[in-house]
Amino acid sequence: MELRLLETEAERNLYRAAMTEARANKGGKFRETARSRLSEIQLTFARLYGVFSEADPNRLLGGFSIHRLDEFSQSFPVPNLSHLPPSGVYEAGQLWASSHDAVPALRKGSMILLGLLQAQALLIYPLIIPRDISQFYKVFRRVGAPFELAFAETVTGDKVYLQAMLLEGDQLRRQVELASRDGFETRSGHSLVRFAVPGFAQQWAQ
Repeated sequence: MELRLLETEAERNLYRAAMTEARANKGGKFRETARSRLSEIQLTFARLYGVFSEADPNRLLGGFSIHRLDEFSQSFPVPNLSHLPPSGVYEAGQLWASSHDAVPALRKGSMILLGLLQAQALLIYPLIIPRDISQFYKVFRRVGAPFELAFAETVTGDKVYLQAMLLEGDQLRRQVELASRDGFETRSGHSLVRFAVPGFAQQWAQ
């Protein structure tokens, strides 16, 4: 598998289109409000990484956005991360996958990347209402209570809630080690990371 940094405008537009299609096919249960610019900020200014299979190197299978907190701030005021240097904290978002098969590759590739970037912590904001996907991030620590997302609503107009979650310290180092132990190849300032996936889905749940 390959994890690639999508740098050109054409590549970033491909990411947007593929993400929109994947989410539509899965019957999204919420949407951003008409005034919201949250996703557009991340899709425009954060780094976008996509996963590709070497068997079909032109097909984008999934991806995520990532930015460091000294590049621009965390998306929401919670949690308080003042105990960590902004240069060591990364926030990931806009996560999507075209199939379940792409998920282990996204997880493994992101952990290898965080190791290469020497990250001290990874911050995420998974949806918890109307559908709780925080349960899929077992190695992350919940930080604070769920909070209302003012920028989105369900398709029926109800409120949406997120849960701040953090992976740091020994837990982060363990996940990086697990992801990296089978070996990997990186090029061009980590804009491309090549790795094998077998067996990582089970390791991630440990």
